[in-house]
Amino acid sequence: MKSFNKYFVGALFLGATLGFTSCDLDEYNPSSESSENVFATEQGIEGLVNQMYYNFRWKYYGREDPVLYFEGAGDIWANMPDKYTYGMQLTRFVDLQGDRGQVKGAWNRVYDIVNLANTVLDYLPTTKNLNEETRNDFEGEARFMRSYAYWWLVEWFGDIELRTHGTDQPTFAAYRTDRKTIYDEVIIPDAEAAVKLLKVEPYKGNIGRAQKKAAYALLARVALARAQYETAGSSEARDFYQKAYDAAKYVMDNQNALGIKLYKTYDEIWQAKNNKSNTEYLFVVTHSSNSTLNPQSGNPNRLHMYWSPRLLNRFGNTQTADNWEYPRESVLLCPTYYLLNLYKDWDLRYDVLFQEDFPTSADSYTWTEEDAVNHYQAPASIVGKTITKGQLGLKVSRFPVTDAEREAAAQKGYVLLGANNIYDLRPGKVTSMGGARIRDLNNANGDDYPSSDWIYTSFPRFRKYRIWDRDPKGTFLLTAANAQVGFADVPIFRYAEMPLIAAECQIMMGNTSEAANIINDEAKGIRTSRILKPGHDASEMKVKAGDMTIEWILEERARELCGEWLRWFDLKRTHKMVEYFKGHNPAMRGDDPVDEHNYLWPIPTDFLDKIENGVEFGQNPGYNPYTK
Repeated sequence: MKSFNKYFVGALFLGATLGFTSCDLDEYNPSSESSENVFATEQGIEGLVNQMYYNFRWKYYGREDPVLYFEGAGDIWANMPDKYTYGMQLTRFVDLQGDRGQVKGAWNRVYDIVNLANTVLDYLPTTKNLNEETRNDFEGEARFMRSYAYWWLVEWFGDIELRTHGTDQPTFAAYRTDRKTIYDEVIIPDAEAAVKLLKVEPYKGNIGRAQKKAAYALLARVALARAQYETAGSSEARDFYQKAYDAAKYVMDNQNALGIKLYKTYDEIWQAKNNKSNTEYLFVVTHSSNSTLNPQSGNPNRLHMYWSPRLLNRFGNTQTADNWEYPRESVLLCPTYYLLNLYKDWDLRYDVLFQEDFPTSADSYTWTEEDAVNHYQAPASIVGKTITKGQLGLKVSRFPVTDAEREAAAQKGYVLLGANNIYDLRPGKVTSMGGARIRDLNNANGDDYPSSDWIYTSFPRFRKYRIWDRDPKGTFLLTAANAQVGFADVPIFRYAEMPLIAAECQIMMGNTSEAANIINDEAKGIRTSRILKPGHDASEMKVKAGDMTIEWILEERARELCGEWLRWFDLKRTHKMVEYFKGHNPAMRGDDPVDEHNYLWPIPTDFLDKIENGVEFGQNPGYNPYTK
């Protein structure tokens, strides 16, 4: 008899057990009961299903590491200048090797999900007294989670071991399986099965569980990713593009049936009042305001901290429990010049997603020479000017500004910074692809173009996760403005990805006119009236067949999906990472080693050490070869 929770689940999943930890889905702790007895009951198998979601909530969506390696490792975000070396292995591939803790953690925790899903599928046929509807729900959720986890692992690590049954005994050998086989035997079939098995409503109405709309979105995403491994233009590639298109188009055409409702304004998608019941989110990771329901009470969603410029303790702003204009900062990533300038004048999305105007939160603040001139390099005429609560203290424009414009702002009592103050936009310094270095305080690149300490940590604030923007009706997603811990749900799949996938598939199948029609569709597309800035004509935002290229798709995905965990995957799928990283996101110090081998992560050294055939399994190309 196998004793539940006794064994490590194998060297492949070493350090992870099947033990349950508190989360917002009801769980059952079987203590010392045998696994056969526990999972023979509805309560036991339900607890195992719930546990599949645990790692997404504990360590990934809402936490720091994925922000660094999904979004920071690309062309639209850069390390904050004063965090230039922080996480550089993840964001800029500097000395990324298999011994990094983040590599080990990602491998173990995502494989945990695979093992849990496998165990659900192993025991579910023998679980007693389950009605057919519940059995289908549990199988659909397990297949959804296994498909998602294997997609993640294959894209990260390439050819890895394929396991389709749970592991509760130590195993000490592992063998690689071709990534296409993993897609064709598990990732895509599981997503297709989830589409059929899952209902429109999640099990017991629990937000955060997989449901039918999420399964279709997953199928669209993984089929699109699978096409990259076939010869461009081949019938095999076309089949996968067609599969991805069909899944995405189903979501677009069946919004009402799937419980999807598009908001009238783009801003509503990101308002706090809509976070917990968002009608455009297709799959979310949940966080609870009841700390006992989170995997770690002090570590749920911290996304509100990671995208902010340094604003506290400047022009009168202080960190207090009720200063909602300036919540707690972690200050991790800043937008690249390339990202900020992807948005055209007509595009309301920029105004929704980025904040340029920052008022003072102090009752009264008077500019000193130290703050204004020494720290911000502002005109001396601002010294002695007083601003009061709610008045503009700092404006950061994505466009260059002149000295005359800065002087005019100073006369009105606020500091004006332009893109030319933050990024090195001198002639010859902007790349041919529109990338520009952030100005360097320490002048490490030898350009004799240093910044000041307050300028180089100033930039427009990313507001997609603005959970400090409280709902007047009482939706509070932070306990206090200076709190680290937020309770907002995190979108993993969102409706907007579907028309973008559908259009990309049509481009790759040679149907650029249809791709343009998808994007321009007022009821189902991306370029709709809700993103058109007042005073502009719809003709400015509509696209034509000639616009429809992979390059355009990547631009639009950056505009629409920035900060949503997809940029690294997008650049990998299209094989644009090296070109775009160097062209759109040049390092301020020129030390980015990114090259072709970074399309895969290194295999964790810890894993290779624990299997007997580590040398045979081997390290991925380009990283330090593995030796015992």
